[in-house]
Amino acid sequence: MKIDLIQVTSTKGIIEGMKTSRRKDHIERIPEKVMKWGHWSVLEHCSMTVKISEISRACTHQLVRHRIGVTFTQESQRYFDPLINPDWYVIPPRISRDEELKQEYINARKKEAEEYRYYREKGIPREDARFCLPNACKTIITWTFNMSSLIWFFEKRLKKDAQWEIRELAQKLYDLVLTVPEWAEFLKQWKLGTRF
Repeated sequence: MKIDLIQVTSTKGIIEGMKTSRRKDHIERIPEKVMKWGHWSVLEHCSMTVKISEISRACTHQLVRHRIGVTFTQESQRYFDPLINPDWYVIPPRISRDEELKQEYINARKKEAEEYRYYREKGIPREDARFCLPNACKTIITWTFNMSSLIWFFEKRLKKDAQWEIRELAQKLYDLVLTVPEWAEFLKQWKLGTRF
């Protein structure tokens, strides 16, 4: 799984919109106050766009359920071809750890690619041939979100009971956001379990 930062808007609008005094100590504490008091709507003024690649369609099916304050653009499976790239599917870690299971899994994916090839050779259009492909297919998705919706995503997907791949996505995204100083200033004030 790979995440690339495409664009990020400044949190300056949040700071400017909440200035009620000219005291420097008040302005510096705005991120702390916003998060402490749960003023989530204030966080909708800034957005970030990321491109996620080498992620399974099973994971993106979970991701697109987070609909408020976000937008998605996903690679069409019509243009995806398992015959071109042998590394076209995700292997779950629990399967990957067992050599016998891993080989069975790889063989099953090879059979699916062969079935896809067979349908294409018989003139079946891509949009119909793809029905034989699994949710393990790798895909690319571009995701734009505001900070409030991102924190909601983290609340649901950073938990230990979240499915492994979406939890990995959430952790990598969390780590990426911490590299953006203005966003990190707010995120560091948030604690898991405080956004309901």
